[in-house]
Amino acid sequence: MLDVVTTSFYIKSPIFDKAAFEQHSSDLFDEWDSQVEAHLLLPDYALTLILEEGSIKGRGNVAAYAAVLYFGVGAYGDFMSGLGTIRDQATYVSNFLFERAKNQFSCNSERGNTKRTGGEIAYLQRLFERVQQGVLTPDQAIREVHGRWGEEAASSPDFMHELSANLEAAPRFPEQLSLSDESWPDCVEIEPLDREPGPKSPRLPGVPMPQHYRIEISRPSKGEKKKVRLTKVR
Repeated sequence: MLDVVTTSFYIKSPIFDKAAFEQHSSDLFDEWDSQVEAHLLLPDYALTLILEEGSIKGRGNVAAYAAVLYFGVGAYGDFMSGLGTIRDQATYVSNFLFERAKNQFSCNSERGNTKRTGGEIAYLQRLFERVQQGVLTPDQAIREVHGRWGEEAASSPDFMHELSANLEAAPRFPEQLSLSDESWPDCVEIEPLDREPGPKSPRLPGVPMPQHYRIEISRPSKGEKKKVRLTKVR
């Protein structure tokens, strides 16, 4: 499968007991799942959400097969416009996950930070840009995709044929026009607040460390039942 979008985040939060942590995580996955289904208009995809306590560290991933991306992009007619639309949809569900995670786990006064990677959609957009700039020929670009995707490319000849045709047809930029890589950033990041370090509170003797847990919730395909795996970190 190919990465569509990955969202990593950190949220300063209070300590939850095992049952509350599992329930909050499950609710977050269900809410995110419903938003992905409503706004990321792909015929199929896989979802994975991993959360770990102390405070909350999380990562959510949406992935899809190349053949699925082919149908998704084709639904919007123009290939490049389809890529842009899917990336906008992926950005929306990525932002939703972070905002809902803050609501689920954080006090209102606290703030977290997040980072989003655009996956293979952003990669394809950059690939078009490199061809348009003359950095790569269309044939070189296709060979690069085959090397990067491996079996995914081999199993989706229609997608690769359509990609090749659109790379050939993409208008070339004038030589004097140079677009920076910032046109398609790899990620959007919100920096954590800078705070002056304060004195640490002394640990009370004899008070046990709270148990911390890690949960992985996944659904390999639309319509399948989610799988939940909860483990103790310490």
